Amino acid sequence: MTSPGTRRLHVVAGAIVGLALLTGCAPELDPGWTPPAWEDAPVTVVPAPEPLNATVATNLVGERIRNDTVGVQARWMRLPGDSALGEATARIVRDAVAARGAAIGVAYAPAVFPQGAGLGARSCVRGSTLRPASEILADPAIGPAAGTGTAVACDIVSAAGTVVGERIRVVTGTPEAVGADTQTLLYADTASGRTVTATQLWTDAASATLWDDTVEAIRRSAGALSLVAVRPPSPEELALVTAALAETVPAADGSLRVTLPAGFTAPELEQLGIPATNEPMTIAVPPAVSAPLLTEFGAQLVASASAPFQAPAPVAAGFETVDCDLLPCVAMTYDDGPSDGTPAILDAAAAHHASVTFFAMGQKAAGYAAVMTRALAEGNLVENHTWSHPHLSELTRAEVAKQVGDTTSAIGLATGQAPTVFRPPYGDSTPQVLSAAGMAAILWDVDTFDWQGSADDELVRRAVDRPRPGSIVLQHDIQPNTVRTVGTVYDGLADRGFTLVNLEQLFDGTLPTQGTWRSAR
Repeated sequence: MTSPGTRRLHVVAGAIVGLALLTGCAPELDPGWTPPAWEDAPVTVVPAPEPLNATVATNLVGERIRNDTVGVQARWMRLPGDSALGEATARIVRDAVAARGAAIGVAYAPAVFPQGAGLGARSCVRGSTLRPASEILADPAIGPAAGTGTAVACDIVSAAGTVVGERIRVVTGTPEAVGADTQTLLYADTASGRTVTATQLWTDAASATLWDDTVEAIRRSAGALSLVAVRPPSPEELALVTAALAETVPAADGSLRVTLPAGFTAPELEQLGIPATNEPMTIAVPPAVSAPLLTEFGAQLVASASAPFQAPAPVAAGFETVDCDLLPCVAMTYDDGPSDGTPAILDAAAAHHASVTFFAMGQKAAGYAAVMTRALAEGNLVENHTWSHPHLSELTRAEVAKQVGDTTSAIGLATGQAPTVFRPPYGDSTPQVLSAAGMAAILWDVDTFDWQGSADDELVRRAVDRPRPGSIVLQHDIQPNTVRTVGTVYDGLADRGFTLVNLEQLFDGTLPTQGTWRSAR
């Protein structure tokens, strides 16, 4: 960067030459001599950077919630698995939801909508965080019902090397009367998971230095020559630049783009008749200027700016922590298998970033060991459905214990992971059965009756329309109609707003150890 002293030297030299020419006292000049030129400005004014298409950041997971009673809609993206970026973005959403609920005196609860709601689209809407606040609130793809309430919008601002950047903007009010409007820009290392705010890309010295360079750049762009050095910024001016650093976005050329709000001015500019800016102004800070002002993470961001994006490794949905108090969760469960149809269900679950639960029969465990092992490896659960599917209430205590115990042993031997809950065939559970089994019984609140040979469209309607947040849905992976329609069912549930989870996730990460459960509500 150019020091104030060097800048003054150029101005003084130019002024002396000009004065000599005007008074006729100029010495004879070498015809090949050219006057010294201004050095390149340390920073330059450039167009505002455009967000990326969210699909550029492959393997990121999109989330979306909507609740029309509270008046909130939110979209955000996270790294696969449990990560600092995922927690940071979810915390912003939780805080926004809680604030909206407190403002109107209505507690938030996860909500879903009829088919056709379109809530299966969960990535960021490109450019949404740059739109006027009134437009964000009024857009049904981003904003709350009827435009009244809170909208949480997101944009992917960068994806290069191992670094991805995401902007989250929270707007509250109505299109006619916007209230709160805040945004946070986060950067995450897809390799380590480390996440920082844009402000944390810079050292403490950055604000004062960039104030000096920005005033100088505006002065030059206005064609003004001055012998007055840029004075140190006031605390208020320093805070203005610090706030602008919170919006730092990288460019492919290695420069960092910092956007100052409209109304930027300084006494040095006012004295030269240079008016305050009338719209936000983006400054490009080249690597030569930014290098001594960056933290380690900031330097990594610049170094990776032109590199191909290194997508994070995918993580199966079942290995992620899911907040079912924020997201509307539903657990799809499959009885009576495994069967030759079970792999198709596993394929559909993986394709939809979903996790499901199988209640397997002990007498099938050895023959389908590979299928059950795959299910567990992909983050699904394999639990106990007795050895041979009897009515347990018609058996002695010893017979119940054997049906359940032998199945637990067989599944554990086949997969290396023993079940911890069971499902009594036909839902036939009594206190005596529960005591003899020694496990919690997991039943259901939505029965699709797939075993009746229902037509595919009717089966889909039952499986998609009937669940509510916290529901446990019963199907059978031995039924051809269930296997045929599994992808359509998952699409329909996602469209309504559901997140498909396994039973452990549905119960906040820990399966029940006793009692009989029909849902998580």
